Amino acid sequence: MTAAAPVRVARDLVHRASEQEILVSPPRRGTGSGYAGTTVTAGLSPYYRDHPGPYWLDALLLVEACRQAALSAAHEYEGLSRDIAFFFNSIDLEITDAGALADLDGELTLHTEFDELRLRADGAPKRIACTQWAGDRAGRSLVRTRMVVQGVPKGRYGELRAYQRDGSAAPTTAALGPDDGRRAGLVAPRTVARTRPANVAIARIRDEDGAVSAALAPDFSNASLFDHDYDHYPAMVLIEAGRQLALARRAEHAPHTVTAVTATFEHFAELDRPARLVARHGEHRVDVECVQDGLVVTRMSFGTAPVRTRKGAA
Repeated sequence: MTAAAPVRVARDLVHRASEQEILVSPPRRGTGSGYAGTTVTAGLSPYYRDHPGPYWLDALLLVEACRQAALSAAHEYEGLSRDIAFFFNSIDLEITDAGALADLDGELTLHTEFDELRLRADGAPKRIACTQWAGDRAGRSLVRTRMVVQGVPKGRYGELRAYQRDGSAAPTTAALGPDDGRRAGLVAPRTVARTRPANVAIARIRDEDGAVSAALAPDFSNASLFDHDYDHYPAMVLIEAGRQLALARRAEHAPHTVTAVTATFEHFAELDRPARLVARHGEHRVDVECVQDGLVVTRMSFGTAPVRTRKGAA
């Protein structure tokens, strides 16, 4: 008798086009005022396995699963309209027990609490702030996150973007094609904890004034980074590029992974303008800025640690 297929949340509740990119179960009411769910990693996209160490030690996987858990709960239970274009204000994630997470056998449990949920009359979010934790079946908390998002009705999104671009329409990933020259000088995958060039998001890395910089250069045809047609670089792509630059120098000495991410998104990162990331490495954290047209569009900070394999081996 074959096992039942895992139940994933509906795609429109998490704003994803591909079933393979759905990472969570349908939300349900938890104890108190929160919402519960689990991750669903059966048939997980190969993108999330393309790094050294257990796939659970992937900050992007964890951020995306928590994002999906929060949005689906807000849509399903809190009156959030489904006809919304979302954008992130900030994300803060910390892996609180990397050893237990590396050894996890099964799925993570997810718990979401909305600290603030301000909706307009049309159901569009002025501001949604939530705190989450993810743990194992024994109830241990292994990951914590806090994120803040806002959005506009999809019918007003084009107007907003044209205003930001002084009246010009924003080109999309489909119109620009998979490679318009941005990916010339792509860094070697092994230097940024990847194995496949399609998953490398930075190019032309160089040292400058005590910092390390690289061009933002993701592959627009990468279905995990660009699940549907975008007219800007989404938050997850900026985090991935920042993570790769944060690991670029660490990986020269030993395989490292990211154990914490803090990011604020101050402006849209435009697809049709060059952007560079600049990283300054500390002992345990790496601060990264994404700069476009002389303006810092995103500020990020990454905690890093040597890769942990199963059962505590280094």
